[in-house]
Amino acid sequence: MTFDPVASGSTKKLRVAAAQINTTVGDIDGNALLIEEWISLALGQGADLVAFPELTITGYPPEDLVLYDNFITANRAALGRIAASVGEIVAVVGFVDSRNGKLYNAAAVLHRGKIVTTYRKIHLPNYGVFDERRYFSTGDACPVLTIRGIKVGVNICEDIWEPLGPSEVQRAAGADIIVNLNASPYESGKQGHRVDIVTDLSRRNRVFTLYTNQVGGQDELVFDGGSMLAGPDGELIGTAARFEEALLVADIDIVRLEKLRDRHQAYAVPQDELDSIGQPSEYALDVKVREHLPQLSGLSIHRLDRLEAVYRALMLGTRDYVRKTGFEKVAIAVSGGIDSALVTAIASDAIGPENVVGISLPSRYSSEGSLLDARELCSRLGVELWRIPIEPGHAAFEEMLSEVFEGTEPGVAEENTQSRIRGNLMMSVANKFGWLVLTTGNKSEMATGYATLYGDMAGAYAVIKDVPKTVVYELSEHRNKRGPNSPIPQAIINKPPSAELRPGQLDKDSLPPYDQLDRVIHMYIEERMAPDLIIQHEQALPEGGASEAVIRRIIRLVDINEYKRRQSPPGVKITGLAFGKDRRLPIATGWQR
Repeated sequence: MTFDPVASGSTKKLRVAAAQINTTVGDIDGNALLIEEWISLALGQGADLVAFPELTITGYPPEDLVLYDNFITANRAALGRIAASVGEIVAVVGFVDSRNGKLYNAAAVLHRGKIVTTYRKIHLPNYGVFDERRYFSTGDACPVLTIRGIKVGVNICEDIWEPLGPSEVQRAAGADIIVNLNASPYESGKQGHRVDIVTDLSRRNRVFTLYTNQVGGQDELVFDGGSMLAGPDGELIGTAARFEEALLVADIDIVRLEKLRDRHQAYAVPQDELDSIGQPSEYALDVKVREHLPQLSGLSIHRLDRLEAVYRALMLGTRDYVRKTGFEKVAIAVSGGIDSALVTAIASDAIGPENVVGISLPSRYSSEGSLLDARELCSRLGVELWRIPIEPGHAAFEEMLSEVFEGTEPGVAEENTQSRIRGNLMMSVANKFGWLVLTTGNKSEMATGYATLYGDMAGAYAVIKDVPKTVVYELSEHRNKRGPNSPIPQAIINKPPSAELRPGQLDKDSLPPYDQLDRVIHMYIEERMAPDLIIQHEQALPEGGASEAVIRRIIRLVDINEYKRRQSPPGVKITGLAFGKDRRLPIATGWQR
């Protein structure tokens, strides 16, 4: 289906826009100014309607900020200011509504200086990272706007993820277009699922669907945008670029929709089922047809391969965490290993190499090769590298502990002392210069506790906390291929991983092979599979499957290290289930998996 520019005087076409913007939680005034700016951009493109993401004014997710009365008051005041600035365009803006002592995740319809109506979200997600039932009540009205005879239904995010929702009520009330506001966080592979949800909604209801999604990082969440328009045949017409702000603008021809409906009816839903969702309400808006609209370029469908999407998510999450917390520079302990190499590359790409300081902290066990690799990495990236040997501190700690450790065999405690010295030095440098420390632990290490509290876990943001070790290698190769340049030395990628806390130490001395480890972690953490099922799955593999003993050891390591993960900094979520808000298990528990 093609879309022609809106003809002068036509009453059967509507120009719509999705404003995919990057808001900051709690920056109500800044978000309001951003909304006004993008309303002007949409108006300049001749849009009749522009839709913003979910909870645009407050930023998403506002969490317990919504429990403060002054926060709600400020968000309502900002909505009033925005409404007063809206002229000959319809703007749909997300905000927190309050009524009779209840809070609602809501969307305001603004036109000609007024709040025309408010939609209150009906389906409230309460799983994974979502806690909406903690804060919000459910709405019961399904507004339909009439603009030049074209009917538009408005709803929010989860409302279209249910098989029956307000879209069906609005379609039964004659809606031609569904406008859906979203704050849907990124996870690897999720965009394809979103496309399926939106196109299926459009096909079964014989409507156009304009899906607006947020973009930007917020603590451990990254919002990747990917706003889209789907047609009534279930076709994907176009998408916005991902991981960047964008304005998706399109012309919708309702004449073609009417012809399609003559041939193919929408899926019929019994009235009693529609009534159980909510009641339709109609609002007519006098939006004039404007002359001489700017010509639109054709819509396209933006696609990213898996590794590029993950890499962009890590960059965006890192950039926005640094920016939104008010920092300018970061410090990274660069060891010459692959984890710190990848984090340094991501940070350099995200905020610029001039804002990254690498710190080499060699010990008596550091190999010359690792020191050279760290230097080469920073040189290729253009990152300044400092060198602070830890031997004086290491020797001092040994002397201080000699009496209480006397008569015992050296072991993990002595090894971890080195990591804790490094953590102290990193935090001291960051404290002195007002920088932010990025930690370098990956998901495989976080899962099994192969990390040191108050050592390499010390920092403000854990960039690759949700990236399995096998994916760390994939991303490192990908970064070298994507350019510019190939910053990660091949020697770093090729050498066996090691913490270098004792002579000849290798990760494989303490952990199973990473391919087995990551597979078992995925099944146990993300798939929530019971140990017996994981054992069956691994035994069914033709080769390379983990033994029962290895599987049970991995699971035990995951379980007993929950207390460590509670003390780790936030990091970018890229998988279906990350450590953090996604996974909330008791530390003290008698349940044996």
